[in-house]
Amino acid sequence: EIEVELWGECYNIEYTTNLILVGISGMIPPEIGNLTNVTVLNLNYNNLYGEIPPEIGNMTNLTTLNLNYNVPGFYGEIPPEIGNLTNLTNLYLTGNELTGEIPPEIGNLTNLTNLYLNNNQLTGDIPVEIGTLTSLSELNLSHNEFSGIILEEICNQGDSTPSFGDNKLCPPYPDCISQV
Repeated sequence: EIEVELWGECYNIEYTTNLILVGISGMIPPEIGNLTNVTVLNLNYNNLYGEIPPEIGNMTNLTTLNLNYNVPGFYGEIPPEIGNLTNLTNLYLTGNELTGEIPPEIGNLTNLTNLYLNNNQLTGDIPVEIGTLTSLSELNLSHNEFSGIILEEICNQGDSTPSFGDNKLCPPYPDCISQV
C-alpha cells in the first residue's frame, strides 16, 4: 500500500514530505504513522481531538510536529513513542487538553530547539531528562499543573529563560529559573 487516506484525501507514502492541513476535524488516524517520509506535520488551529496516536512515533523523519491550539483539543497523555522522533527540532503541543506526565523519553529528542507544552493540564514532576536537551532555545512549560521541585539539572538545557509560570512547583527554584 503506497497511499494513506487521511480526512478524505489520499497521500502518497513515498512522496509526501510536508503535511500542513487546515480546516480538518476529528481524530488523527493511526495510519498517519505510515507517512514515514514526512518531515513537517502541521495540524495546528484545527478541530482535532482525541489522543495523539502512538503511531506518530513511526514518523522518524519528522523535524517539526505542530499540534497547537486544536479545539476541542487533544487529551490523554503524550505518547512515550514521541521519544522515537530523534530528528525533531520543533515540538509544539500548546493549547490542548493533554494530561499526565511528560514521558521521560522526551530526553531522546536531543535535536529539539523549540519545546512548547504550555497551556495544557500536564501533571507530575518536570522530568530531569529535559536537562539533557542542550540544543533548546525555547522551553515553555507554563500554564499546566506541574508540581514538586525542579531539579538543578534542568539548567543544563539550552534555554536561558525557560518558562515555568502558572504551575504548582515548589521553591527553591534552580538558578536558571526566574519566572515561576
